[in-house]
Amino acid sequence: MDGHHRRIGAHFLGWITGAFLLGVLLAAYVKIMALGGSEGGPEGQTRLVRQLLTYHGLVMVFLCVVPAIPAILGHFLLPGLLGADGLSRPGLALPGLATAGLRLYALGAIVLMLSVARGAVATGWTLSPSLALVEGGAFTLVAVGLFLVAASWFLIGVNFIVTVHHRRGAGVGFFDLPPAAWGIYLGAYQLVVAGILFAIIVLYLASARAFGTGLFSDQTDPLIWQNYFWFALRPAAVMALVPAAGVMSEVITRISRKPLAAYRTVVWSLIALLGLSFAGWGLHLVGRGQEPSLSFVFAVFNLLAVVPVALIAYSWLATLHRGAIVGGAATTLVVAFMLQAGIGVLLGLLQSNLALSSYLGETIFATAHLHYVLMGGVLTALLAGLYHWWPELIGAGAAEGGGRLAAYLYLIGLNLAFFPQIVMGLHGQPPSVPVASGLVGWQTLSQAGMALLILAVILIAVNLIAALIRSRSAPVSGR
Repeated sequence: MDGHHRRIGAHFLGWITGAFLLGVLLAAYVKIMALGGSEGGPEGQTRLVRQLLTYHGLVMVFLCVVPAIPAILGHFLLPGLLGADGLSRPGLALPGLATAGLRLYALGAIVLMLSVARGAVATGWTLSPSLALVEGGAFTLVAVGLFLVAASWFLIGVNFIVTVHHRRGAGVGFFDLPPAAWGIYLGAYQLVVAGILFAIIVLYLASARAFGTGLFSDQTDPLIWQNYFWFALRPAAVMALVPAAGVMSEVITRISRKPLAAYRTVVWSLIALLGLSFAGWGLHLVGRGQEPSLSFVFAVFNLLAVVPVALIAYSWLATLHRGAIVGGAATTLVVAFMLQAGIGVLLGLLQSNLALSSYLGETIFATAHLHYVLMGGVLTALLAGLYHWWPELIGAGAAEGGGRLAAYLYLIGLNLAFFPQIVMGLHGQPPSVPVASGLVGWQTLSQAGMALLILAVILIAVNLIAALIRSRSAPVSGR
């Protein structure tokens, strides 16, 4: 793979794949412990579970899901999508920022993992001040690691925004851009806001722990942290479906061999989702001390998101209708994305009901919803994009038989892992262990799904790496 931006994308692919596998293994271990039922009650084991869940959330959200599509597909594809590869100086506008972003990400991941050796924290991935200020463990290392990762997001976002504005090919206007370029471009704004704001507030939280005073100290309202946290993270994490939808729109046009139906409608819908992603953060605070009138406003914003989502879905179905659809792993993953992201949207609608949200938000239902959005939506879009563009990136495609098998296993495993959690949440199961005796069967099914999901991810990685090896040992052929 020639090109500086593609080498950066390849490095990010390696780091993020490792983070994903680590996060999945942490979750699998928690599920194994949960099968112990009420016997998992000793304080030491309970704290271990909290630590595992904390690092599972931190790894999956901060190291994997948020940067996945921009850091991998953005670096791989953006200059080509803009026509910048035909310029006298192809590539990203600020290659130095791309290198710095990769190094900050890697250093932040290492520092975050070093905190485990120095003393794992058990604050939960939302870093609640009520725990962060009093819990033991190397919280300062966690804060520094997350600061570095957030700074990496910021640099990636700035680089992509500048590249889209200044490195488009001759005659390429904004409404000439492919939908994948729009998704990456809009996602860059999410990364910039999330990166700069979260980097600041996590240092404020660390200073409050160290000095006992400040914006997030124990003398202030804990809702202040929750408001800042969700305003920063909701666009980049929960609404990471914006860049994912852009990527999926591009893949759908290619597998159906038709132009995207209602192109401008899709673009304006993505822009609307970007705005709504910043406007609905307070939905995560329903039932946690937020004023009911504010909760109502945030619920309305959340419901408004259904309109652009429905328009995008209509465009996809119209594009696929009577298209010369190409079968393969990417097509299977497109179907998986539409199913799983659809379930995530429906679960979000349930949580827009304030009465239900105050109940379901404290159960494992909310965990299942988050995983359907992040893994069922964002990571499925990433995998579909990798399978589709892999021949263009390395000169050899992945084996279709193995790719389809892995895609089916991924679809089945993900739903087996997280649909039982929806049922458990409806029965009031909190996102912790031990599991109520009447729900052990559902937990066992969820654990089996997690094992299948791990197997699928391993098969996907092996399939893509095998294609890379073949491309290195044979002349590169055009697509």
